[in-house]
Amino acid sequence: MIKLDHISKVFRDGKRTVEAVKDVSLEIARGEIFGIIGFSGAGKSTLVRCINLLERPTSGTVSVNGIELTALSEQALRKVRQSIGMIFQHFNLMPSRTVFDNIDLPLKRTGMPKEERRQKIMKLLDLVDLADKDAAYPSQLSGGQKQRVAIARALACDPAVLLCDEATSALDPKTTAQILKLLRDLNAKLGLTIVVITHQMSVVKEICDRAAVMEHGKVTECGSVYELFSKPHDQSTKSFLETASNLNAFYEIFDKPGSLADLKDGTHIWFLTYTGASTGEALMSKLYQYFKVEANILYGDIDYIKGEPLGKLAVNLRGDPQKIDEAVAFLRERNVDVEMIK
Repeated sequence: MIKLDHISKVFRDGKRTVEAVKDVSLEIARGEIFGIIGFSGAGKSTLVRCINLLERPTSGTVSVNGIELTALSEQALRKVRQSIGMIFQHFNLMPSRTVFDNIDLPLKRTGMPKEERRQKIMKLLDLVDLADKDAAYPSQLSGGQKQRVAIARALACDPAVLLCDEATSALDPKTTAQILKLLRDLNAKLGLTIVVITHQMSVVKEICDRAAVMEHGKVTECGSVYELFSKPHDQSTKSFLETASNLNAFYEIFDKPGSLADLKDGTHIWFLTYTGASTGEALMSKLYQYFKVEANILYGDIDYIKGEPLGKLAVNLRGDPQKIDEAVAFLRERNVDVEMIK
């Protein structure tokens, strides 16, 4: 559905030059929910604005639904943009217009008859569960309701693609969960291809099928969300994912005298990553049962990536060195990733 081929975007302000996006190539499948993640300043928002050419790339090509946008005239581009909806962090609603009129704005430009527009707007409001708010003004709505209006407006022209630029960053966790459920439902009901720009790992874990990690304008890693969380390859990906857990707090005690990780008996700390069926096994008790190896758990976390469990443990293994080697081999046979970290 979306193909970005060697996209770069350079901003020039007098003598100052900023390379916001550097040679990014991505393909996003039809009907996919795709995340673009990274720390602030990574180039995420600039990249997503290149998809609908709100920012025209300095170099490279953008194709959406088989049409090369970067080759179109401004007039042709305006027409194609109707198939690309977009929602933002701060909703971008017009405060002086009602909910109905905010959604009506893009429809007026299509030349659709007034009654037909009215029927469509009411259907959209029903779709986002705001059928009773058509006469309300944005100031009378909660943040979640404002974002639902923004989503309804973005869907007014029946887009095939929905771009979400930090769409939940201004919302509380409960409202974020409601908006994410709405986006999942729209993806299923309408077959929408959704691109989610975010620095919130909870968002990525909840709805994205695949994701790309950006740092300093470049894509450092791309793959299924489960693979990114369970086996990240690039160090920038690992650093970013660690911010979604309390693993950083554990690493901070590594060299602290007297901490759990302050080992003086020659033993080691191992980091275990459980995936799939291994997450539900009582493997730590089996290490003692089979090998007489004691596992002292120093850190533990079980997460769910689109409903699939992912477990992480840091353990201090004590016992006969040969038996510890056998215990590690036993864990690996059960698809547990095992790494000595100290």
